[in-house]
Amino acid sequence: MKYDKILKNPKQLLSLTGFSLSEFEAFLPTFKYHWEEYHSHFTLKGQPRIRVSYGRKSSQLPCITDKLLFILSYMKNNPLQDYHATMFDMTQPQCNEWIHRLSDILYKTLKTLGELPDRNHLRVKYLAGQCENILLDGTERPIERPQDSDRQKSCYSGKKNA
Repeated sequence: MKYDKILKNPKQLLSLTGFSLSEFEAFLPTFKYHWEEYHSHFTLKGQPRIRVSYGRKSSQLPCITDKLLFILSYMKNNPLQDYHATMFDMTQPQCNEWIHRLSDILYKTLKTLGELPDRNHLRVKYLAGQCENILLDGTERPIERPQDSDRQKSCYSGKKNA
């Protein structure tokens, strides 16, 4: 799978990565900067670089657009590494190495762009106060039990959850 082929079908790019074409293109310069910064100092295996490296056209992911497509499609769809490797014409160990290297680059890119989730509860509270409409995800909240004892008996069997 190559970016040049996906470029012809914007819907396919959106379904693979979660990005529209314009969003992908806007994200690309920051990702490219972080990739070049990493690649100038380290090899793909994570070892310190001794010699200057030039991009090889025979690489599994020769273009920066292919690298970004690779990691975004992996993160969005979470396929098995064997499947993902097959889609990009590589072996599973090669796929694993690319995933580990590009995940760090993607993290740095998201951090640079300020797109990482906020972990500080005070900042989240401040930002929530600035918004009119907030949609909360209530999947972790327990279901309230009915107060009426007869209704409780009809709704619950009395078995305890493990």
